[in-house]
Amino acid sequence: MLNSERYTRKSIRLADCAVRIASEMGHTYVGSEHVLLAILNNDDSVASKLLADAGASFDTLYDEVIDNVGRGIPSRLNFRCFTTALKRILQNSCDIAVTDNKKQVTPEHILISILKEPSCSASTLLKKTCVDLYMLSDAIENSTSIDITDDIALSVQPKPSQLPHLFKYGKNITDRSLLKKNDALIGRENEIERVLQILSRRTKNNPCLIGEAGVGKTAIVEGVARLFVRNLVPESLKNKFIFSLDFTALLSGAKYRGDFEERIKACIDEASSAGNIILFIDEIHTIVGAGAAEGAIDAANIMKPQLARGQLQLIGATTFEEYRKTIEKDSALERRFQSVPVYEPTCDECIEIIKGIKSGYESFHGIKIPDDIITLTVKMAERYISDRFLPDKAIDILDEACARNKISLSSSVLKKDTDMIELKNGRLTSRDIDNIIKNNNESSFEVSAEDIMSVVSLRTGISLNKLSVEETEKLNLLEKNLQERVIGHPDAVSKLSKALFRAKAGFRDSSRPLCSFLFVGPTGVGKTELAKSLAELLFDNTDNMIRLDMSEYMEKHSVSKLIGAPPGYTGYDESGSVCEKVRRKPYSIILFDEVEKAHPEVLNILLQILDEGTLTDSSLRRVSFKNSIIIMTSNAGSSSISGKSVLGFTQNNSDANQKIIMKAVTDTFSPELINRIDDIIVFSEFQKSDLIKISNKFLSKLKQRVEEIGIDICFSDGVAEFIADTNETEKYGARPIKRRVTELIENELASMIINQAIKTGDTVNAEFVDNKLKFSVKIAV
Repeated sequence: MLNSERYTRKSIRLADCAVRIASEMGHTYVGSEHVLLAILNNDDSVASKLLADAGASFDTLYDEVIDNVGRGIPSRLNFRCFTTALKRILQNSCDIAVTDNKKQVTPEHILISILKEPSCSASTLLKKTCVDLYMLSDAIENSTSIDITDDIALSVQPKPSQLPHLFKYGKNITDRSLLKKNDALIGRENEIERVLQILSRRTKNNPCLIGEAGVGKTAIVEGVARLFVRNLVPESLKNKFIFSLDFTALLSGAKYRGDFEERIKACIDEASSAGNIILFIDEIHTIVGAGAAEGAIDAANIMKPQLARGQLQLIGATTFEEYRKTIEKDSALERRFQSVPVYEPTCDECIEIIKGIKSGYESFHGIKIPDDIITLTVKMAERYISDRFLPDKAIDILDEACARNKISLSSSVLKKDTDMIELKNGRLTSRDIDNIIKNNNESSFEVSAEDIMSVVSLRTGISLNKLSVEETEKLNLLEKNLQERVIGHPDAVSKLSKALFRAKAGFRDSSRPLCSFLFVGPTGVGKTELAKSLAELLFDNTDNMIRLDMSEYMEKHSVSKLIGAPPGYTGYDESGSVCEKVRRKPYSIILFDEVEKAHPEVLNILLQILDEGTLTDSSLRRVSFKNSIIIMTSNAGSSSISGKSVLGFTQNNSDANQKIIMKAVTDTFSPELINRIDDIIVFSEFQKSDLIKISNKFLSKLKQRVEEIGIDICFSDGVAEFIADTNETEKYGARPIKRRVTELIENELASMIINQAIKTGDTVNAEFVDNKLKFSVKIAV
């Protein structure tokens, strides 16, 4: 009889019930299967309910025991008839009760002890009747503090002594302890079903998962392994195990010829001999050429005979590109595999996937992840990170955002400690400390939209602030600041500013570039200067402006400079300069300067950029231009209006020139290109007042440079007008003004400095007298 001090009344009644059931069956012993039936016979116990929820039935198990053991003549049994296995189970239940911080053993502890004995009759009975042991283990873990998942096995796990090479150069991914460390698989039912169908075939039963990096190929194999562990697979696949081969381990240390072949042959032989081993090779394209030396064969050719005869089952995973490059080229190898395409999940599917695995990230970081943040993360990843795939890129953003939040929390705790020290030193009042603690509320322990956007901004260089005060002020002042920098073109600046306002407000086609413009007008009127000024005002520097001089793209083969060289040509492995720059800085201004000089084939490339917002380079990588501003400049039609207008032309003259320029644009560029441009902005020739303002601008810059070397310079009112008074401005725009500043002022100042006529601290006065410039020096005292 059980000790009443160590066992609860329910446990003692449970043992009595097991003895009675064994006696009624006419058995000569009391075993673990009788205890299991006794647990199910007691409807009011927690253990009985857990078993029933997992699919166990008293009648089914009772009939199974009769079928296996038979029925004898009923007899009277007692506690002395307990089997050795049952005694061990009852003894172990005492240790389990101690682990659970309980003074007495309950029926739940006895059930846990049964499950920890995978070879006992009760565990075998549960497996045979297809009871979901892992659902049962999860339920037990939720109701107690005992972790039993590592002890449950649906079948006897292989031991390293039985498969030494497989354990040395791989790992058993159907081991529950390894699966617990991985995130659960959400969705992908179709792909898993297809894998199980292929594995159940008689021949050519080797599935190969093909998909882009990050879509979840390895996770699908781990999901299949979970089904193997839970015995939720077809009968032909039960009691099988999946071993993942590590090719790095196979190759490392293979010093002499034949070492690698010997290792992989030993692994294949062990898997073939066991008969219940399925190998998994991630990045399976690496088997082609692996270990091959002069006169030797690679891993793929070593595996082919066993794969052909069906003696070896193999699961592979690779990308579409690598499959095409390696596996498809070897038709003998390809026909031994059945491809299972794994496509990128939709945004809705990705949201469900992350919701299913977020608990692991919450427990690791100690931060809550609201559902609306998951939705935002997926949308941000899909929109702004184009060179990677869901769900990988969304999970990366969320993980980093959690880390960012955790670090900021640690900093706030450190700041609070500093504040407490300052309180002791009398620098802070207790009211200040109360306000600090009040502000550090519970919401700071959640990932915020600001965290997600900050991470995306850091990874892409794209400003994603929710139109902060600083950015709003920058946008509101954009038109004014551009007017100050680019003189004489208020209409052009206004059109550009309004287009950017629309894009920032969300009124844009997300599948196209942020904005696209064609700046048209005579040379020297400020087309390139406007693009540079826009880059400085938007990004605070010109590093985010990619300038392409299209005179370098006049030949047909110049297309390779944009997207890379075609196969067979030098530099095939290198990406095109434009594609590579945009991949690294997707939020940029791309300036195609003097675009009319480019070859028509180059202009055809622009059609795809302007319409779809993407471009595929020679390496088959899709580069996104959806967050870029495309600006093209052209001098089309400028030769037609040159000399026909006079300085300070009238409005009618201006309209006539614009019509000439627009006609030149339609004659120069194809309708397909013109229709894809958001706005064509025509730059007019300068008026006299504009040229004087430009002269003053150049003089101001010169004054700043001179002041940097400790010399002050002053210009009289007539100097700027004199500099702007040149006939060349009608033909060359503002550039002649810059040359006149250099020739008339800079050269004279340089001569005076070299001859020490001017020294640090002196003041130079430049005046326009008698139709020429005169310089006077006021020596510092």
